[in-house]
Amino acid sequence: MIMRISAALFIFLLGSALPVRAETSDLIQSGDRIAIIGNTLVERARLYGHLESALLLAAGPEKKNLIFRNLGWSADSVFGDSRAYFGKPQEGRDRLKTNITEIKPNIIFLSYGTGEAMSVDQGWTDEASAAEKSAAGLEESVALFFDAYQKLIDEIRKAGGNELREIVLLSPPPLENHGGYLPDQTRNNERLAVFRDAIRDLAKKNDLHFVDLFAALGGDDFDGSVAASPLTDNGVHFTEDGYQILAREIIKGLGYEENSVTGLDASSYRALREAVIEKNRLFFHRWRPANETYLFLFRKHEQGQNAKEIPMFDPLIAEEEKKIEQARQRVFAGKTKN
Repeated sequence: MIMRISAALFIFLLGSALPVRAETSDLIQSGDRIAIIGNTLVERARLYGHLESALLLAAGPEKKNLIFRNLGWSADSVFGDSRAYFGKPQEGRDRLKTNITEIKPNIIFLSYGTGEAMSVDQGWTDEASAAEKSAAGLEESVALFFDAYQKLIDEIRKAGGNELREIVLLSPPPLENHGGYLPDQTRNNERLAVFRDAIRDLAKKNDLHFVDLFAALGGDDFDGSVAASPLTDNGVHFTEDGYQILAREIIKGLGYEENSVTGLDASSYRALREAVIEKNRLFFHRWRPANETYLFLFRKHEQGQNAKEIPMFDPLIAEEEKKIEQARQRVFAGKTKN
């Protein structure tokens, strides 16, 4: 199903001759702070809790005091377009670097590429001097993406400092055809395959972990047919069941055993996931308050006195993280929530 590409693009995508870094089930260690950064796929994951819960369980009962921070931002690109409120994309990248400096993650998951692949003929960034290039077609768009992603990784490493131990690149998952009035995603999946290859080569170049969600969820075998058991509600955005399967494939891609997140007591797992979702809700309001313009920016003269309330989320988040660890241990012990 993969489209023909030019010889120049093929050579570009081959990149380094080094193999993709071998995955290991020792990725997560006790006390790790783990940040998940990306676009809509990442931001919506916080609403369901499956990804974080799966990672908490896959790490095993001996790995304790794990902290997760979802820094996903819908429609974000590797340039940081969506993270910039009123300025250029550089503002968004600076915001992300500040977040990383504050959180001090030991592991970062990065997930980008879907929006870029779907918009190769339209221009997917507002970055000065880049918009025209990104609208020039597949080959130029992939090259722009690769270069910008490399720069983002470099900036993240610098912001993370010595605390940052591992970076994991996730490829975009394939899109689905639902039929009816929804778009046919065949062409977009062909482009996604090319972006997936670029991300894989970026992982090789930087000696990073790589998880091929595109292949794991059938993208390489996509024939344009309508999904029989859809994982998305519109071909693009994953459902709760879709995120559960997505989480399972990430666990497998990292070298963890699949049975670490299957066959669990339903009540215990539900309690864990509910605690994760509540913690994510609190953290979202902590780092992205709805009225940030009034609290911190150019209208703070109106409601800036309320900015002091934002750090009050911190003890609430800490308390919820205690509940997460307790619920996690109950899952391992095979107990149900009282």
